[in-house]
Amino acid sequence: HDLDKEQSEEEEEDEERENLFAGGEKSGIFMQNPNAKPTKPSNSLVSDILKKAAESGRGPTEELEVTRPPENSSFSGTGYKLGSEDEPSIVISNPTTPTAPTEPPTPVVRHLTFWRNGFSIEDGPLMSYDDPSNEEFLRAINSGRAPLALLNVRQDQPVDVRVARRLDEDYKPPPKKPSKPFSGTGQRLGSPTPTVITSSTPGAYPSTSSSSEAAPAPRTRELEIDESLPITSIQIRLGDGTRLRSRFNHTHTVGDIRSFINASRVGEAQRNYILQTTFPSRDLKDEKQTLIDASLLNSVVVQRYI
Repeated sequence: HDLDKEQSEEEEEDEERENLFAGGEKSGIFMQNPNAKPTKPSNSLVSDILKKAAESGRGPTEELEVTRPPENSSFSGTGYKLGSEDEPSIVISNPTTPTAPTEPPTPVVRHLTFWRNGFSIEDGPLMSYDDPSNEEFLRAINSGRAPLALLNVRQDQPVDVRVARRLDEDYKPPPKKPSKPFSGTGQRLGSPTPTVITSSTPGAYPSTSSSSEAAPAPRTRELEIDESLPITSIQIRLGDGTRLRSRFNHTHTVGDIRSFINASRVGEAQRNYILQTTFPSRDLKDEKQTLIDASLLNSVVVQRYI
């Protein structure tokens, strides 16, 4: 549902604040307000996030402090087994004590944009305010927790969520990035000693006397889209961190997503993996289920190797 715009007295007092800050136990939020007069949405979760940022009292030029998780308070020292007249005392070390101090996780930055008809994370698709799973994500952010899968962060990794407020605009998909042509190396199959083929210019092949010396690079199978049927966009996060985006009809199935992944990456069909939703995490086991029945329209699907 679209967020209503109504001005409140509390916001008028803070209309000079162009940037707002808020922090949590495991996450921080840096609020950027490009409007001179902010509007208060009817969505209570979004309102709470903005209100907490306003109440934090931080200036726009201050760095947002990220609080690390508390250290383990349990005993981790060295113990002694008392001896007797016949047996000496024995020193017992703690096997869980690390040999060297570990480096703290590197803080990461994630961008969250509030639109009039939903919100988006980084360059991801529009996420509706009406979706219960998206509401759970906002509740987690509001309580200072960082959903790992949706924000793509590790356990206990500090994260700064920078929020852009664009409640007077509908969602605008980011411009498509130009595809980069292949400029690496390849090997000709079918020979005990494969011939290495190096290409410094896209599409260029070394000259040879035999046309069988070089085999064309495998092409990604294009997914058939029926333009007369409803179309959705799905972002796929592969197990190695790569992100893919493709259009699907609502009648496509979970199995079609798997086929798209297998066709996009060489050797992917031979690997064991499962497909999951982001937040809350849910395994997509029924590959015959359509995207609309699986609630995957305009969503993010994660590949997890097993």
